Amino acid sequence: METNKKLIAVVEIGGDKAIQFWARADDLAQQYNEKSTDIVYTVVKLPDSDNLFRFFATSKEEMTQETLLECSREFLDELLTLVPSDCVRIKIAEGKEE
Repeated sequence: METNKKLIAVVEIGGDKAIQFWARADDLAQQYNEKSTDIVYTVVKLPDSDNLFRFFATSKEEMTQETLLECSREFLDELLTLVPSDCVRIKIAEGKEE
């Protein structure tokens, strides 16, 4: 299903919430993957940073970045609720592939 893997967001977590966020984000991705057959979400912690995470969405069908982001809006919104909002900075990716 590696047809259309795209970076959808980069998230920076402040304070001591990074480990908590990573575990919750991975669980959230698994929940979405279990209920969706069209898009698979993955979270990758950057190896040289304790608080930077990249989120990818892979779709079965070819999608533009804009369409993939629109389909992922609910997932991205939920990411912001995993730890206190003052600890989260999210940058939505535009047109980037792995």
